[in-house]
Amino acid sequence: MKNTLVRRPFFFALLGLAGILLSGCAVLKLYFRSSVDRPDGTLSLPGLKEEAVIRRDDLGIPYIEAKNEGDLMLAAGYAMASDRLWQMTLFKMAAQGRLAELFGKKMLPIDIYLRTIGTNLFTERAYAALSPELKNPLQCFAEGVNEYVSLHRGKLPPEFSLAGVEPPPWQPEDCLSVFGIANLGLSVNLTEELSFLALAERVGLEKAAWLFPVHPDEEIPFTEARKLSGLELSGSAPLLTGLAAVSDALAGVLGRGAPASNNWALAGSRTRSGRPLVANDTHLDLTIPSMWMIMHLKSPEYDTAGVMIPGVPLVNLGFNGRVAWGATMVMADSQDIFLEKLRTENGKTCAEYRGGCEPLAEKVETFRVKGRAPETRVIRSTRHGPLLNEALAGIASGPKSPLTPTPVDSRLGLALRWSQADGETGPRGLSRLGIARNLEEARQAMSDIDIAYLNMVYADTEGIAWQATGQYPKRLKGLGLFPSPGWTGEYDWDGYLPFPEQPHSENPPEGFLVTANNRTLPREESSRYGSTWIGPERADRVRALISRLKAATAGDMMAIQADQLSLMADKTQKVLFSGSLAEAVMKAIDALPEAARRKEALAARELLSPGRFDAVMRADSASAALLGAFHHFLTRNIFLDELGPEESAAWQAFIKTNSLSYNAPEDHLLGREESPFWDDITTPRKETKPDILARSLADAYHFLVQRLGKNPARWEWGKLHTYHWQSEVSAEAGFLGPLFDRGPFPAGGDYHTVNVTGYDWGKDFRVWIIPAMRFVVDFGLEEPAFLVISSGQSGNPVSEHYADMIPLWLQVKNYPLPFRRENVLRQYNHVLVLKPYSK
Repeated sequence: MKNTLVRRPFFFALLGLAGILLSGCAVLKLYFRSSVDRPDGTLSLPGLKEEAVIRRDDLGIPYIEAKNEGDLMLAAGYAMASDRLWQMTLFKMAAQGRLAELFGKKMLPIDIYLRTIGTNLFTERAYAALSPELKNPLQCFAEGVNEYVSLHRGKLPPEFSLAGVEPPPWQPEDCLSVFGIANLGLSVNLTEELSFLALAERVGLEKAAWLFPVHPDEEIPFTEARKLSGLELSGSAPLLTGLAAVSDALAGVLGRGAPASNNWALAGSRTRSGRPLVANDTHLDLTIPSMWMIMHLKSPEYDTAGVMIPGVPLVNLGFNGRVAWGATMVMADSQDIFLEKLRTENGKTCAEYRGGCEPLAEKVETFRVKGRAPETRVIRSTRHGPLLNEALAGIASGPKSPLTPTPVDSRLGLALRWSQADGETGPRGLSRLGIARNLEEARQAMSDIDIAYLNMVYADTEGIAWQATGQYPKRLKGLGLFPSPGWTGEYDWDGYLPFPEQPHSENPPEGFLVTANNRTLPREESSRYGSTWIGPERADRVRALISRLKAATAGDMMAIQADQLSLMADKTQKVLFSGSLAEAVMKAIDALPEAARRKEALAARELLSPGRFDAVMRADSASAALLGAFHHFLTRNIFLDELGPEESAAWQAFIKTNSLSYNAPEDHLLGREESPFWDDITTPRKETKPDILARSLADAYHFLVQRLGKNPARWEWGKLHTYHWQSEVSAEAGFLGPLFDRGPFPAGGDYHTVNVTGYDWGKDFRVWIIPAMRFVVDFGLEEPAFLVISSGQSGNPVSEHYADMIPLWLQVKNYPLPFRRENVLRQYNHVLVLKPYSK
């Protein structure tokens, strides 16, 4: 399903402004110029107790200072709304399952799904758990947001006019809603489990297991798949289509939510200054505006700078003058699908459990829909969690699935068990982290971060540490990688792993710590936390670069963040040019039926040879372009014959799953010669791995000739592989591209380089995941912190700060975050003074 659910409301509103739009984007920019405030001046705000100041620098980054915490939060709310009000509104409405209030009935199925999985319930529980001391700052923040809206009626950011909507009043609880929905992307196993059902329906349980490798050194999870033996699983494809539609629609609001990030810390024994270094680059969707914004918040109680989620008035990752911290995804498995046997007893539906049948819990939800009367839905749950079938089947097109829960015997429901249903203390932990004074206090704060599964790498002036945050379910049986039978109780959760037992390291003897979504624990320990990891290439590359450093500096950290050597490229070369497989590939090339194909395969092999290609994925590299094309066609040649056609639910599930973790194309490239997928079922002969490798070399070379010309000297990876900041607005109304979009620009790198540029093998070469921020702290410097994000501070396309960090970002340059007073006054040279309002 195409992502039109969010875009179409824009489109219809745009028609109403046709007279303006036909005059061109330049006129539109002038029309909305009043939506951008001047950064200097004086403003009176109700609610302020004392004077506060919003300073901004030449990139629009705010340094906000106040004499008390309440005034700081009120000023932060005003400043954040001035930068990202549209984004904040989308985040909160999605989290609360209220998008239909803005965009009408087309978004109702998305709202039903989000309320079914309980994104709104976290908000209620977390807010109730806050102390008055933490609720008050949220109230002040909300007042600041609402005061901005009140003062800008008729001159809000362009998206509000283009979509024909008004921002609902901001409530204190909305901050927690945004915090909760932001962490939805940190839990990816739901997609994997539903994808497994669809793929197992296509090729069977045993064969589907080949498509879900855990790690290069681990066996295919056949045992995990066999727990579903004998069950009728047909009909999952429509539900997967529904989930894909949800993902596509939410991608326009929250991004795809795929995992990738790097962070590392060096002890003073490895640095020039003798003090620690911390580096972090979080990898998120290539969006404009970025999912991050930058702020420095200063009051007597709180003095912290870093990246923030629009709508959450706390620094997520950053530096407070004493402690610096950065994060990557742990890749924890915090979601399980339980298959439920549903039947009717006494006119009511119940779920079988250990010989009995338990009535379903029911909750009535009311949905307000723009332009229509409110609608109600009943959300039903088993002991394991909410049933997803009705929500997903309501989105998907096609006939009812056998998995749809109806009061009929022998139907299977899909219940979601998700740790977020038990979380409530994450915001408190984030608040405590911002004021931590040392490693011990930072770790204590992290013990409260219960729904965000993060590898926190952090440091103070004396040491470095790593801590895994979040709640890790203890399963009675199984890995939780694939759906589990719910009626036996064998696979239930038995609480969570105690925080002191979660992964932690402090001041290791080697003098550094590295995480990159990789398996950070030994094989025998890792299954307690999950079975879905990113491959080891990025982490191994960072370790290799750090191990060479004896007197590291902040500049060295920035150079590592720019690195584009791909260990996957290096491993591909070893497959093609080393050992017995290389000889078999040459024989397979000789056996290609056409002379032209043999010539193309040989030419491709030569261009990928170690003598011609250094495994660096430069944007101007012909060999990098060929490697990208080779990986693309290898994926298709191995799997498309059995999982296709391309528009099928099975193929779409396969492509989506591959973006989430170490995947079947990588796994097959690096090994698995015995896999049944090497055979092309559309031919009379039985192909082997060398046959498919040879075919893919020829296909890749032929493709580049057709796409980039006959002269390989003119091939460039960056002609296929580009950065293109494209908004959801212009994706529907292309003539708005000059206003809302930036690029395309040539991109180097790949999913396996430190400077990541992720794309989907087997689909296309579009870069969709990038370092959304780059952060470095050198405790040996007078001003330790440096930070840049991938677009600009403002989400308003009319603002000069909408995209002005892109040039810095493209050059992998960073930007200072000063703390010393004289440097603050020098850098933040625009001053908006906020005064208490008096009649």
